[in-house]
Amino acid sequence: MSLELLKPIPDSLIDEIDKVQLQGSIISNITYHSESYGLPDIEEATVIILGVSEIRNSSFKILNQDSNIFRKEFYQLKHGGWKHKIADIGNLPNGETVEDTYHAIYEICNELISIDKILIIVGGSNDLIFPIFKSFNSLKNKVNIVSIDNQFDLYQDSDIVSGRSYMNKIIIDESNKLNDFTNIGYQRHLCSTDEIELMEKLFFEYISLGEISENNNKAEPFIRDANIVGFDVKSLSFNSNVSSDISYPNGINPRLACILAKYAGSSFKTQFFGLFELLETKISYKLYAEIIWYFIDGFRNRTNEINFNDSNKFYKYFVQTSGNDLIFFKSKITNRWWMEIKSIDKKVSKYIPCLEEDYQASLGDNLPKRWIIASKRN
Repeated sequence: MSLELLKPIPDSLIDEIDKVQLQGSIISNITYHSESYGLPDIEEATVIILGVSEIRNSSFKILNQDSNIFRKEFYQLKHGGWKHKIADIGNLPNGETVEDTYHAIYEICNELISIDKILIIVGGSNDLIFPIFKSFNSLKNKVNIVSIDNQFDLYQDSDIVSGRSYMNKIIIDESNKLNDFTNIGYQRHLCSTDEIELMEKLFFEYISLGEISENNNKAEPFIRDANIVGFDVKSLSFNSNVSSDISYPNGINPRLACILAKYAGSSFKTQFFGLFELLETKISYKLYAEIIWYFIDGFRNRTNEINFNDSNKFYKYFVQTSGNDLIFFKSKITNRWWMEIKSIDKKVSKYIPCLEEDYQASLGDNLPKRWIIASKRN
């Protein structure tokens, strides 16, 4: 049982946080794995936090990560009045090999899936998405992955799982569990033409930094449909990663980072949210704490919207375009939109999250791009 490997949060860190001065803070409203009391009861929690430091397969020279620095910042933030309970289960130590760490993460994720818990991983490198993905093998449905990153991580000149090549391993994985992969925030000058061509060939989706900077709403439908959301913090702007040698001049600003995290928290599908490739600066750890705060805050808005034929919950719109009849649904509860995609034999329907602008485009006889790609992938 990999949960038995977890290391507690040092009592010394808890002692540094003044609970009296921080009335109403998260430290007073969270159960955590302590040296004195051991693991909290995860059965009673809805959201689980896990610290990880495995970076041996990162493709970048990053310092050893200490998720306890994140905790000191996070615990001092004010509790959002959330009804769902949060448990911090401590830190997973690195295995003797990277593969040992992968196996431990696989076991932890698999167990948490079986009891329907939401897991937040803080720390480690992007390649940890691979064992997280593998933990879905026991489930019937296929998996959607969203990567918030300035690169696609489809680098092919490597035979190992790494922070720049993990998606290749997922694509060719024998389980064939991957349904869709979406990149949010890519920067064209950091992505090779080969990677872009492969994304197109596999009918994967991507949205650029410029697009989400101009309209963050464009990212929401992709995240709403994701089982796994990984956030590579190297995609943050230079100002957010100040003093880091691996920062880029352009990137996601702090406000947008928190918005994207809140989208993930409010997604009924998202079971895993990872904050990877952490950078060792004080201001960065403050931002990481806020990102996780907004993910948890988004969780309060989760709504199980699945019965699209329930007229009490959804409006249904029929649109005729040249050669295709489209069906859209709008929630009466959240005002969110979906498109219906039928299988080739017309017997099975899938519902793809979209925006109202996709519906408006179809009224002008323009097929939404998401509908086209999903139809080809179906």
